Amino acid sequence: MSDEFNPVAFFLSEKHFLQTPVWGRFQERLGNEVVTGGGTAADGGTYEYLAICEHGRLSSRLYCPYGPTYDTVGALIEALAFLGKEARARGLSFIRVEPHGPLGEAELAKTGLKKARRTVQPQDTIINDVRESATTPESIIAATSTLRRRLYRRGEKEGVVYEVSYDPAQIGHFIDMIHNVSDRTGMHPHPDSYFEKTAEVLFPEKAGGLLLARLEDKPISAIIFYTDGKVMSYAHAANYSEYRKLSPASGLYSFALLHARESGHVLFDAYGVAPVDAPAAHTWSGFTAFKESFGGVRVHYPGTWELPVKKLQYTAYSMLGKFLIKEKG
Repeated sequence: MSDEFNPVAFFLSEKHFLQTPVWGRFQERLGNEVVTGGGTAADGGTYEYLAICEHGRLSSRLYCPYGPTYDTVGALIEALAFLGKEARARGLSFIRVEPHGPLGEAELAKTGLKKARRTVQPQDTIINDVRESATTPESIIAATSTLRRRLYRRGEKEGVVYEVSYDPAQIGHFIDMIHNVSDRTGMHPHPDSYFEKTAEVLFPEKAGGLLLARLEDKPISAIIFYTDGKVMSYAHAANYSEYRKLSPASGLYSFALLHARESGHVLFDAYGVAPVDAPAAHTWSGFTAFKESFGGVRVHYPGTWELPVKKLQYTAYSMLGKFLIKEKG
């Protein structure tokens, strides 16, 4: 099925989940101060932002994850001006943003923004068109790789069943699994309290939920997802090591795509992959290949940018950061 719908243009024009009010409430539940605003600029463009006050060891900043959302140059400039005022009022050194709008890196640099030394949120992702009007369950599965289709069907034959839960009490299954992954790989997940608060804030509002794969009624794989009703995002995933040969994560990812379609979403967001030209040794190469095997198209963001508020403090922070990077190298 085909039409003139452009999934990338739609995705980049929509406010990201990390800019939604429920994400702000979640951040406040974590103990963070949240600043929000928006309006219409002189050129007729509109902007909106949700920013978090962050106090680090070397700096303090106002961070706007995947934001501000804007549709004209004038709207972005006005948003940056208001964010700067908010940061200055709180004695913060700089603002950190990840502009979500039509401008590329060259245009962003003309606004006075400086490219950050590192990106915070992933700069690349993969999105799948899951509209009911443009897909069928069969076409969604057919768009995955031969291996993923085989594993999905194998899981069904082995008796794996899938479910969606918005019950915060179910988060314990995911936490137990992520500990298992940590023991196996040495990765450092968020503390348990982070996932518990995710469930407590997002699940009752159905702004997030838990997808589970079960075998003989035992949960063996899990995905935490976020949703704004239009875009469903693959946020966190884990599974028990003892079931890896069955690859329940493959079947659960396919189920996630199908659930996104059945629940009326427009897009499914893989929420982060390695850059297209990343070397094979890239830290994210494994799960990037996994996500790529489910079809979809790539999206590239302009990345993380900064704007000084206290220029001397920001310069000192930048110089120290460069020194530490050089020492690591």
